[in-house]
Amino acid sequence: MDLSKFRYPGEFEPQTDVFINWLPDYCEGPHGDGGRQVLVDVIRALMGHANVHVNCGCGTSLEACMARLASEGFDVMDPLVTGVRNVSAEESDGKFDPYIHFHKFDDWGVSIRDNGPNVMIDGEGNTVGVNPMWSNYSNNDKNEPAQQLARRSGVHMAVDLGVYDWVNTDMVSEGGNREFNGKGVMIAVEDTECRKRNPEYTKEQVEEEYKRIWNLKQIIWIPQPLVEDDDVRLGPIDKLEDGTLVWPASFAAHADEYCRFVGEDTILLTEVTEEEAASNPVDAENKRRIDAAYEILKNTVLPDDRPLNIIRIPSPKHMHCREKQEDPMVQGWKQFFDEIGGSAFDGTPWPEGDYCLLTSCSYGNFLICNDVVLTQKYWREGLDPAIREKDEQALAVFKQVFPDRTIIPIDSYELNLYGGGVHCWTKNVFIPQKSND
Repeated sequence: MDLSKFRYPGEFEPQTDVFINWLPDYCEGPHGDGGRQVLVDVIRALMGHANVHVNCGCGTSLEACMARLASEGFDVMDPLVTGVRNVSAEESDGKFDPYIHFHKFDDWGVSIRDNGPNVMIDGEGNTVGVNPMWSNYSNNDKNEPAQQLARRSGVHMAVDLGVYDWVNTDMVSEGGNREFNGKGVMIAVEDTECRKRNPEYTKEQVEEEYKRIWNLKQIIWIPQPLVEDDDVRLGPIDKLEDGTLVWPASFAAHADEYCRFVGEDTILLTEVTEEEAASNPVDAENKRRIDAAYEILKNTVLPDDRPLNIIRIPSPKHMHCREKQEDPMVQGWKQFFDEIGGSAFDGTPWPEGDYCLLTSCSYGNFLICNDVVLTQKYWREGLDPAIREKDEQALAVFKQVFPDRTIIPIDSYELNLYGGGVHCWTKNVFIPQKSND
């Protein structure tokens, strides 16, 4: 298929649809319930600003999802007819459907950003879907039936929107590690795409294939992800004063935690101060990684000869989560480690006592959706005032970057515990109206 006329739009461009995966039923306990509350807040914030799709995949009860939404004040109707109505047709101005579209696409994953629908467009209203391989963040063989199931779910979502032409690839790639400027430029973490996801290929082969399937003119490779967003199998990343080891809470290792396109030539990049880097080893290593990315970005020239405009945004104050072994979330991690031999790649065994993770909090994991921007915040009553100060600093940056959009900060901590955030758990799509010419 000739892809030369197609492009992947930037997130800051118009959108029509946003998909969300509901938190599965096996995520029980207070954190699972808290994570669903974040999704409720995200859905509420998106209504009227895009067509909202909620997928209840494998191990997820549609009935339980609807009951939760009903308890949150949504007017729940027959999902096969009208979905969940939240705003009237008059309030939505006829632009977007005034109800939630429910789906039961088979998908055992959670971060729909990564395996959800990838849709490119041309200037005449045509669409083409891009279908990468999926390997559960390098935890499984990409040819396993379960991985193919998750891969197909994104295809089915796009087909449901009327996308019938497809380009396929044998390479593994996740949406959270792809940042597009809408003009043929993509940012991605090199360590993730090349060494972690596609080790059987050279960097040159990966780049050639990505330029083919995404019709790219340029790929900006930033070296590494943030430490707390890196592969948990690498082992602990810090130690508390009482000796408790601190583990990351993610497999992802994605660019969208700290480096985002907010315009064709504008980047929002997380910053770690010298003072923060001197205070703990995680910030020290994050500063090294981010500074390496900054050096690449500041020396980058786009295909149209423009330099990048780099705007800095603070990193949140670290938030540790300590749980007992019997906590459902901890049991999920323990089961995973049992399956890989009971220890990390560095030989560190699974802890016998309290489990402590560094929540993958980030101000970079935001969603731009037409006239609104859904950001993440972390301060609650009773928490360290320094957390609120960071929230306020980040909010000021967002207001500077998006002066004509409404900023909606969402308390995303409980969702971040599952290794993703507002951006990870949403997947935006633009389906244009086909030209009659």
